[in-house]
Amino acid sequence: MSNERDRPFSVEAATYVAFSRYWEASSRISPVGKPRLQQRVLDYFRWLCRRIQPAVVLEIGAHEASFSRWASKALPRARVEAFEANPHVHAKYVREVTRAGVAYLNLAVAPMTGEIELNLPLEISGQPRALDSRMASIAVHRETGDSVTVTVPSVRLDDHVTLAEGERVVAWIDVEGANDAVLRSGPQVLDRLDAVHIEVEGEPTWEGQWLDTDVAHHLAGHGLVPVARDLQKPYQYNVVYVRSRLVRQPKVMRKAAEILLPD
Repeated sequence: MSNERDRPFSVEAATYVAFSRYWEASSRISPVGKPRLQQRVLDYFRWLCRRIQPAVVLEIGAHEASFSRWASKALPRARVEAFEANPHVHAKYVREVTRAGVAYLNLAVAPMTGEIELNLPLEISGQPRALDSRMASIAVHRETGDSVTVTVPSVRLDDHVTLAEGERVVAWIDVEGANDAVLRSGPQVLDRLDAVHIEVEGEPTWEGQWLDTDVAHHLAGHGLVPVARDLQKPYQYNVVYVRSRLVRQPKVMRKAAEILLPD
């Protein structure tokens, strides 16, 4: 099998890699440590959300829905919806998330509305995983041992999210190798998206997954550009994208640059 990194690079992919590697190199020489960097990127995204004041907040791959719980308090005028496909996770957290004012939905976001197979790994890289771990996905992990497959309800974003004229959206996406399924399910929603915090991989971890450059290329087609990223695991990290018009706002970019400054 050929290495994905051997494929020809488009200009869009090369531009994204330049952004990503610049941020990674700057992060490694910054006095801000990795945990603090992750928190600062999160804080920056929350700041963006408060600045945007969206009508709709989506958390896809929510698990315990911590971002949605924050949004429900910080953005009281927004409709906050958290999607969690794993029925074991959903059953564990549904009461407390619902009490927090969040619509906590036992749905997989996918290219079709109906049903889809969800993989619940019992072992990854020799390490046992519980049925309610974060690693459930419609994709298959490359180092999965034993696993359980369940059929769960699925929905396209564009079939589910109804937006009035002028309403804007922010989203948090953490879907374990299934970014392609999520992003392809909602072109109309993506066109109304002002900011997104999304977990990506720079090397393949899941079978057939989109890499960070694939995600960047797709989001660029909807007018979204990367402005900040963190350091997480090797080849796995979070990126903040914003609507291109927001890049012209000096404060938006100044706040991004401040992520790497010492306290």
